[in-house]
Amino acid sequence: MIMATLAVACGSKDDKKNETGAELPPPPKDQLAIYEVFVRNFSPEGTFRGVIPGLDSLKAMGVNTLWLMPIHPVGVKNRKGEYGSPYSIRDFYDVNPDFGTKEDFKALVDAAHAKGMYLIIDLVANHSSFDNAWIDQHPDWYTRNDSGQIVPPVADWSDVADLNYDNPAVPEEMTKVMEYWVKEFDIDGYRCDVAEMVPVTFWKSAIKRIQAIKPVIMLAEGAKHELYEAGFDYTYGWEVYHQLKKIFNGEPASSFAKVAQSETAKVPAGGRLMRFVTNHDETSWDDVPVNLFKSREGSLAAFAASMFLPSIPLIYNGQEVGHDQKMNLFVKSEINWTANGYMRDAYKQMLSIYHNEAVLRGNEITYLDTTANDVIMYQRGSGEQALYILVNVRGGLSKVTLPAELQGKTMLNLLTGKTVMLQQDLNIIDYGVYVLKPAALS
Repeated sequence: MIMATLAVACGSKDDKKNETGAELPPPPKDQLAIYEVFVRNFSPEGTFRGVIPGLDSLKAMGVNTLWLMPIHPVGVKNRKGEYGSPYSIRDFYDVNPDFGTKEDFKALVDAAHAKGMYLIIDLVANHSSFDNAWIDQHPDWYTRNDSGQIVPPVADWSDVADLNYDNPAVPEEMTKVMEYWVKEFDIDGYRCDVAEMVPVTFWKSAIKRIQAIKPVIMLAEGAKHELYEAGFDYTYGWEVYHQLKKIFNGEPASSFAKVAQSETAKVPAGGRLMRFVTNHDETSWDDVPVNLFKSREGSLAAFAASMFLPSIPLIYNGQEVGHDQKMNLFVKSEINWTANGYMRDAYKQMLSIYHNEAVLRGNEITYLDTTANDVIMYQRGSGEQALYILVNVRGGLSKVTLPAELQGKTMLNLLTGKTVMLQQDLNIIDYGVYVLKPAALS
């Protein structure tokens, strides 16, 4: 059975080529644009192969990296909801039969690579389901309470069992899991669930072994500096996300600079924060961006305010069409992919700027007019190559006094392609966004 699986999984060298026949290069880690896929919700059929027809649209929007939420079979024991949590893993070496077969998964990986896109999967290293075979085969791999019962890592996570990394067999086996999907299916890395709840010593050792196979993308669901030291490329930009919610609910825009500056300062050279206005957790437990940020236009403005910081952007499936309903992890949600096409166009414009403006790949940033109540304003880069980002965080017209160096200049708004003759003050429509560049250089 294992040999048959390997025969299917291991493709030829041509599988790693894109549609032009060129080899897929190592991931450009300062220029990733990640799209999170909940396989069950992405297509009506909810399968791996159901994702493939959507790749062209995602690529056209500017996405170059897919993150698939857990692809594995879901536990039945202590299951929550109709489908159970995708983060309750019954078998780390198999795929969820609801999504298809391993052959189907490999077809998706190959299809993404053929489009010049990278594909990473969720790694749930902290816990398994209560009906994972490891429970019976290796009961000493799990954490127990004083009564000898296997326990969840958090009381509310009643559907999962905590793995005990004090047993050296656990980190070794989880490293083998990571090696398996890279070696046999040629995935391009991992988004690591609750990374701070797993020993950093494990991450350091495991990432080193994975990187020896091929250059991979490592994204940690966490924020601690030590995750970068262990080998992660990216952590989560939660602080700016939470502050943006407060700002769009009335706090002054001036508060953005302090939070963004503080959060960015924690990232070491070479590291990046992943910026988002939603993801599977936020849209399930909090709310969707169109509600959190007051409107569809508000959600676009919030995304712009965060994504042009030194960072990489994340889009969650349905965000680009203004999906307005929570997507609970334990049920299937339908997404109307034909809705609000102007939003997809707006994301495409923003991602085009992200990819094409080299100044955004650096770390230089200057926060402008940090006393403004209604407009977030900052500068990326310096001199004639600088970009100026202005975001109205209110649902009405806002006036902002421009920095002296902008007054009297003719600038191009890269989002609209229109030139703007700047005076002392600029009126910005509700939730309006300007990404300004000297017109002569555009």
